[in-house]
Amino acid sequence: MKIIHPTTEFWIETKLDKPMMDYVWSQIKLAKTDIKHELVGHITKSLDLPDTENKLSLYVIEVAKKITNIYQPHMTVKTLWVNFQNKYEFNPLHSHNSALSFVLFVQIPYKYEDERKTVQARNIDGPIRNGCFSFVYTSVLGQLTDYDYLLNDTFEGVLLVFPASLQHQVYPFYTSDLERISISGNIY
Repeated sequence: MKIIHPTTEFWIETKLDKPMMDYVWSQIKLAKTDIKHELVGHITKSLDLPDTENKLSLYVIEVAKKITNIYQPHMTVKTLWVNFQNKYEFNPLHSHNSALSFVLFVQIPYKYEDERKTVQARNIDGPIRNGCFSFVYTSVLGQLTDYDYLLNDTFEGVLLVFPASLQHQVYPFYTSDLERISISGNIY
């Protein structure tokens, strides 16, 4: 007897080391061009992210190569941006118009454990998703399925590379007045 476990969607999760994160922070400080009008996020600020030494793009491509059924040798990172999300802001369910996409969690100023105790999370019939990053997809049995990242500061430096058509969203947070900072991009 053989038991088959098909999967419907997948992504890669890895964590950047300190020198790479230091480089990322240096690039965030250089970001100036507003591109909010090009994105779906209900957030205060999104800026075009320079990658002056091409370090982040090359790192992302090395990770993307592991998605062998989508990645092609000619692919490169074509767009990079940094999101600054404040308390109560969110990024609605969406996908990207490329082959692969990614998100890098740079600064998470809250703890999921605290988010689940807020007034907004009381008496909910279903999962508490305050402050979560979520993938949403249809299982092989046709059921709508969520995979939630219950974020806190241990996720700072975590990179997710995924098929661009994989729906995802970012829920609002309520327990911090600091910005949640993430970097996203597309691979064509």
